[in-house]
Amino acid sequence: MRAEETGPQLEFERLLARLVDQADEMTTAQERMRELIRINHDLTSRLDLPSILQRIVEIGAQLVRARYAAIVVVEPEGGLGQLITVGLDDDEKARISHLPEGKGLIGALFDHPEPVRLQHIAGDPRSGGFPAGHPPMDSFLGVPIRVGDEVFGNLYLTNSEHGEFSADDEEMAQALASSAGIAIENARLYSDAERRAKVSESLAELSRVAMRSETEADDVAALVDRAHELLDADLVVSGIVGSRGHEMLVQHACGHGAESLMSLSFPIQHTAIAIALGRDKPLRLRDVSVHESFGFEEQRDFGAVVLVPFVVGDRPVGLLAVARRVGRGPLPDRDVEAAEAFALQLGVVHERAQSRESRRRVTLMEGRERIARDLHDHVMQRLFATGMSLQAAAAKADPTIADLITRQVEEIDVAIDQIRQSIFAIRSSGPRSTTSLRARVLEIVERVDGQPLRPTVTFLGPVDLLVDNELTDDVVAVSAEGITNAVQHASATSVTLTVAAADGQVSVTVQDDGRGIADDAVAGGLATLRRRAEARGGRLEVGSVPGRGTTLVWSVPS
Repeated sequence: MRAEETGPQLEFERLLARLVDQADEMTTAQERMRELIRINHDLTSRLDLPSILQRIVEIGAQLVRARYAAIVVVEPEGGLGQLITVGLDDDEKARISHLPEGKGLIGALFDHPEPVRLQHIAGDPRSGGFPAGHPPMDSFLGVPIRVGDEVFGNLYLTNSEHGEFSADDEEMAQALASSAGIAIENARLYSDAERRAKVSESLAELSRVAMRSETEADDVAALVDRAHELLDADLVVSGIVGSRGHEMLVQHACGHGAESLMSLSFPIQHTAIAIALGRDKPLRLRDVSVHESFGFEEQRDFGAVVLVPFVVGDRPVGLLAVARRVGRGPLPDRDVEAAEAFALQLGVVHERAQSRESRRRVTLMEGRERIARDLHDHVMQRLFATGMSLQAAAAKADPTIADLITRQVEEIDVAIDQIRQSIFAIRSSGPRSTTSLRARVLEIVERVDGQPLRPTVTFLGPVDLLVDNELTDDVVAVSAEGITNAVQHASATSVTLTVAAADGQVSVTVQDDGRGIADDAVAGGLATLRRRAEARGGRLEVGSVPGRGTTLVWSVPS
């Protein structure tokens, strides 16, 4: 009877033990669920990414009772990035010969981002061992942390207090990784929003300062310095395209190696900079250290670079270069977006500078017009009246005095003519030339003044307004060649030089009464003048009659 009672009693005790175990498991599961809810709230309430990462490894170790825990962040370019650990004290860290290099089990999760759970690390063929000085580790659990579709990093847990990690531990680690992914994404979004707010605030502040500023260089320097402060970059450079469009001049640079770039100029043809200037969006270069035609050739220790053009109107006038040193990876999208905002503001600064320069030129022209008007209306009229009075006096004076007065009247006439020339030069001087065409041509005539004759010079039309700097050089060269031929080679007694600008044409006419051009004369100078004309779509006409003089007409479109 006792034996019969013993069998059912043992079965009952075994059943009761299973029920107790199941109750314990349910209690543990409920506690873990409550813990996950608390953890989720803890993580998602944080907005500082370093704080979130540190908290993840701490919670991971506590949640599955692991001796050691670590997070390794995946770099955008691949490989290991930031490493955060829990469980290693300072002495243990100091004894480790080197940090993980992405090999062994750590590298396995990089290559195949799926959970890995092992009872013994050493028994897995993927294990590559540990560096010298590393504490011994046995059981292993690794899970990827995803932010959206992107693998942000991996969570590693080792040395379970229970000897090995269970399937429940794996589920808990995956649940923690999911919460971590949400928290990391929230932190990123917050950080991006905060960065945009800082950039907008900075640009608004700099714009207010620029409205009161009169110096373009200071505005550009302030923008570049602030961009370097806010962007996660090692060097920020602003460059402006030269007047001929073939070179770039560095206006300001801030960051690593900036000193070697200040006021540097270099050709941009066939470079990445020329490509960037032809685009309406940033040009991203992954590694300029191996780019043969980058432009900033002195900066070979830089890797990823973003080139952002800026425009005035619809014309690209320069670009903003944002660079990172070799090994740092590309600039994040949010910083590229911020660089575009800074480049846009640089375009506004340059446009404002051009407007200031235009206003200054208008003011200068108005001042010149006032001076010319005063010379014409007051000085010339008084000189003319004085000359008339002297002529009347000469008619009543004795011949000696009359001759002296007549010579003085002639001098007054010369002065009036010089003032008239000055008035025309003042009214014709435009912003495109620091030395007017008239002044340069008259300078040539002055050099001939020591010869037996002085050429007569006539200007027709607004030559200084219609002739740009490059064409001025050609007109001066043609005038010099024509006068030299007439004075030194044709033995002329009279030479007339006429420079005219009318009906879309600029012409130089040189007439003399010399001996003409001989049939066997060397035509090297005339051939040069003809090539100058043809290069501009114009022509050279020469009419010569032996013994009666020569007429040279050089004309090109203005």
